[in-house]
Amino acid sequence: MKYPIKFVLLAVLPAIVLLALAGCGGDPVNGRLYNPAGFDKLMKDPALNKADFTRLYALATSSQFRGSEVFVTGTLQITMKLPDGGELKVPLDAVWAETANNPADRPATCHRHIAELAASKEASGALVARFDTNTILPVMRSGLPPESGGGSMVHNSTANNREPIIIMRHTISISHTNQFVTEPLAADIYIVYFGKRDGDGSYLTEDDRQLLHLDLPALHQLAVGNLANLRLSVSHQDPDPLFTLKAGGSYTASLLLADSLWDKQALAVHGDLVAAVPSRGTLFFTGSASPEGLKYLRQKAQQVCNSSSDAVSTALLVRRNGKWEAFKD
Repeated sequence: MKYPIKFVLLAVLPAIVLLALAGCGGDPVNGRLYNPAGFDKLMKDPALNKADFTRLYALATSSQFRGSEVFVTGTLQITMKLPDGGELKVPLDAVWAETANNPADRPATCHRHIAELAASKEASGALVARFDTNTILPVMRSGLPPESGGGSMVHNSTANNREPIIIMRHTISISHTNQFVTEPLAADIYIVYFGKRDGDGSYLTEDDRQLLHLDLPALHQLAVGNLANLRLSVSHQDPDPLFTLKAGGSYTASLLLADSLWDKQALAVHGDLVAAVPSRGTLFFTGSASPEGLKYLRQKAQQVCNSSSDAVSTALLVRRNGKWEAFKD
């Protein structure tokens, strides 16, 4: 009888699992074999020894730094070879001491230490290599954007708490925040930035932005340029007084940022351009001098927002002097 791979990995003896996943003979750890459930289960074992703890820690670290190679170079020590050719030795004595008598807390403690390592100056090259700037695109969100670590609707774009950590047996200062990069557009609509890390989709955090050496205007320009490079096929539906723009996928709402597009659409409406993005895949617009168009715009925005799985906002935006702002009758 054949069993699924994950079942076998969790069923066999911990020592065999660790040898299979953490490598041997000087080979780098294969982070793609990291299994969160298996990691947590083995880490919580009260009988876990220092050597196996080191292998597990190396495995979890490798899964987060796929642009680097991670090696077990001793009991309670791993070494990272960074994409820029640098080498980082990471002692685990402090992590082991913190978790030795608290096996139930080991997974959370290890994840916290790995996150701090990811934010450190020494490891910054690995993160930069992982994020493909050519894939960064602007995405519309409503309300106050969530933190990357949770989902709570809390916004603090200036969050940048600094705290000391011990790496390579000396103290350094790190910038530690998992806050999404956000930019207010108008009304309750914000721009967040989405791209790919090692082929996987990810929202850009403030740490990412700093490590990529991009200020907010430069990031915005980069993302809007990438949006233009998608060469989205834009089509019109529902002619005057209410127009619908469709571009396919979830970046239709992001067309709010395509300035050249709106210079052309302004000729089709009566008054100023008034638009709504009730979902990421929907964009309606009409003219401020069209009462009937405004009525339909509000109705359609409410309808789509209530029924959509990728809802954005029912707010109406008006375009003046090349910028969007909240529309008021």
